[in-house]
Amino acid sequence: NIQPTSDIIERWQPLNHNPLQSSSYSITTLIRTTMYLRSIVFWTILVVSNGVKALTSRRAMLIRGGSTREATKDDAFRLLSAVLKPRIDGSDSRSLQKALQALSSAQKAFKGLDGAAHEAYQRTHSSSDQELTTVAGRARRSAARTASTADAFLSAELCELIEQEKDIREMINKDGALENREVLLQTTVRLTKSSNATVLVLWEPSYSGGAGIDHGGIKALTGATSKKNRGRLLVVIKDSVNDNLKATMDILDSEPWEVELKSGLIANEIASVQLHLYRCAGRVLDELHPILFGDKLVNQTEAALHFSGQSLGGGVASLAAVILDGSLPMPQEKKFKRRQGMVGMGGNNTNATLDGFGQGRSSATVLGIPPCLSANVKAAFVKSILYGDDVVCRTTQMSLQRLCQRVRRIVKGGLIGRHIGWMADAASLTISSMKEHARGSEGEEGRLVIPGQTFLIRPRRLGGVCSMHEVGGVKGGREALRASVLWQLNDVLLSKSLWKHHQLESY
Repeated sequence: NIQPTSDIIERWQPLNHNPLQSSSYSITTLIRTTMYLRSIVFWTILVVSNGVKALTSRRAMLIRGGSTREATKDDAFRLLSAVLKPRIDGSDSRSLQKALQALSSAQKAFKGLDGAAHEAYQRTHSSSDQELTTVAGRARRSAARTASTADAFLSAELCELIEQEKDIREMINKDGALENREVLLQTTVRLTKSSNATVLVLWEPSYSGGAGIDHGGIKALTGATSKKNRGRLLVVIKDSVNDNLKATMDILDSEPWEVELKSGLIANEIASVQLHLYRCAGRVLDELHPILFGDKLVNQTEAALHFSGQSLGGGVASLAAVILDGSLPMPQEKKFKRRQGMVGMGGNNTNATLDGFGQGRSSATVLGIPPCLSANVKAAFVKSILYGDDVVCRTTQMSLQRLCQRVRRIVKGGLIGRHIGWMADAASLTISSMKEHARGSEGEEGRLVIPGQTFLIRPRRLGGVCSMHEVGGVKGGREALRASVLWQLNDVLLSKSLWKHHQLESY
């Protein structure tokens, strides 16, 4: 019953001085203030949680050996736009970057589906359900992944060794990677007119493990080696453009080169290779000629011949191993022909070419290599390790042309095309991937793929770990379909990590 004073009424009531409206006004103000406070609290929690998530992700990346190099989405797309600009007429770098960002939404959806499926499987299967013996073939797959991981660590160690700028011979007493190994050769060969490859050759006389398809593997991990030291020749190859995306993709933008096979079920069967890497492999073997027939390799018919490398250097290493095994002929170059009549350092005549010289003894473990050999050449003695969204592992002339076509459609569509076109692009990618999967072995002699046994490592958010999958080669069924559609192994995968995942540090 207390009447409010006039000044209070004027301050809190509307112009009509209705007490009921005054109460309603106060309640409305209180509700709005509460909503504002809730919004502030929500966004504060969101920012803090994202910051914690970023730190956690960085820590998890450090734990699993991932790259900590700063590389944002704009950095990745800026590098890729420089590659596409000369191939798309009338385009500027800014519009290309926006088009690439729009297209990345389609492929991000596929990655999200794959990640959700993996997390759902991990959450619904307890450790007791994952015994190796409960599912046929799981023990074999687990052993293959474990052995390939160990082989890949050896390859990464050797690749780190050749990354050193100084002479490797000066590091013999300082680096564990050279323990019981002797440096036989450190030289440079030509890759293209504007690039080259560094070759490091090590001799390990105390090696007593397997060779060829039996090199490394689960037997090496369990210590099941022979009592006799057969020796091992380690050849490590590094290209000079492995830190330059544009130069790397310019080299890969060339038509597959057809070669006639000397061996096979079909007479005069044709295979395809990546021309620049194939010719460089021939030059590497040309440098190895005196060593392979020299006094150092006493057991010439027993010593294991193992190649390692990363990026384009890994592609050269894998093709060199395939040539030594005899699955591919030696490239016909004038320099090599001049060596045909030479006599080796050990007095052995080298009239025979090197293709097939190391049959059953040649092998390779390579990291992040591009498709460089047609699928009709089965090289089970080569292990190829791919990581995440690595762009080089998905780059051929055909995949680069398809990417240019997708970018042109988005650029021509303007602002509306960038916001809506990604949905049409997702459907187009799905259809083309399904066609590629359904085609199977049809036309495989003209299609470049990753050679040998291929293992894809996928970083996962759940637990800060990675999953490992065997893909390519003779693999089929569910894994082949996931590789084609969800992992986009036949198309350039657009993501902020496309170049970061290619770095040796990430592997």
